[in-house]
Amino acid sequence: MKRNLLLLLLFLFAFFEVKAQDKDTYFITPKNDTIIQKDGIDYLIQLFKIKKSQEKIQNKKVNFSFFPVDARNAGDRVLVSSFNATFLLGDKSNTNNSTVYLIPYISFNNQYGIELYPTIWLKENSWNFVGEYFALNFPQDTWGLGGNTSENNETLVDGKTIRFHQNVLKGILPNFAIGLGYQYDEHHELEIKETNLDADIPETTTNKSTSSGLSFPIVYDNRKNINNPQEGMYSSLTYLYNDPNLGSDTKWQSLFFDVRKYFPIPYARSVLALRSYYWTILSGETPYFDLPSTRSEPGTGSSSRGLQKNRYRSNAMIFFESEYRFNISPNGFFGGVVFANTTSASEYDTQHFKYWQPAVGAGIRLKFNKYTKVNVAFDFGISKDYASVYLKIGEVF
Repeated sequence: MKRNLLLLLLFLFAFFEVKAQDKDTYFITPKNDTIIQKDGIDYLIQLFKIKKSQEKIQNKKVNFSFFPVDARNAGDRVLVSSFNATFLLGDKSNTNNSTVYLIPYISFNNQYGIELYPTIWLKENSWNFVGEYFALNFPQDTWGLGGNTSENNETLVDGKTIRFHQNVLKGILPNFAIGLGYQYDEHHELEIKETNLDADIPETTTNKSTSSGLSFPIVYDNRKNINNPQEGMYSSLTYLYNDPNLGSDTKWQSLFFDVRKYFPIPYARSVLALRSYYWTILSGETPYFDLPSTRSEPGTGSSSRGLQKNRYRSNAMIFFESEYRFNISPNGFFGGVVFANTTSASEYDTQHFKYWQPAVGAGIRLKFNKYTKVNVAFDFGISKDYASVYLKIGEVF
């Protein structure tokens, strides 16, 4: 009953919508003054006295961004470079911006890999191609199963990970699409390196596991720019079916429901952004590292800022976050955010969400490209037993 009520509330939240104007390169103040936006490229052009460069950038079909950031799958002390390409494959009035993120990285604790995240929209949003691919050498910490595992359960597991996720969606109504996809996750050469004798880590974490299955996504998305949404909403529901006939070790099924809503406050030049997701295993025997866990959700892996990656893991997880995004400098170059979130992993093999793990934080934003609205994000998040700095191109959600 509680589970059905939760899903109903999430769906009602998902389809509540407001409208507002979206200005590209200028602001209108309450006194009807016009303020031209500035970005990092403007200041570089001014510094090096480059002529007509912004005009060339404005007319480009593809805009690139590059900045050292943190990777969604990496741990502490990581050297990362993130490449972002933003482009438009149709008319701006009826086609969303497409983006591609390429993230190669190496850390000081033997983590290295490469990640690729393309989101491609064809003309008039007729087709949408969403991918998630990475190959990692990935020692990682884990704390066992449940919503309130002890810090003393920390266990280091070495291993390598390969992921290939590809969804293809067809637009059938304005901003609404359904699709079909394939998901492959392989964890191999797994070995427990350091553990506490009291840690409850299943034996299935050792050796190798493979999940292979079909995904069935349904998406509503009226955001025009996923790098930095100024208004609108996003809602997706994805059912995943893994089966030995498709190459999976075991048969299991999962459901992931994600909702994001953006409320613009035009004259304050700010945005209130809300996000929630519900991620659950429906049936079957799921490999340990494919179970829902913090900062590991499909597609982004950027939630739960302030909590350590994989800190909580179980068969089901609920997440809520609110973030207020605002401009600080009149020209839009310098901005800030404050955020709060809470995460709950169920008591294992139940839908009982007994423990909630809150986190809060703040960050600054530097406008890298005013035409694509790409920001460089510096965030600090903190929870009861962890704190971390996060660097990223684009907004977290």
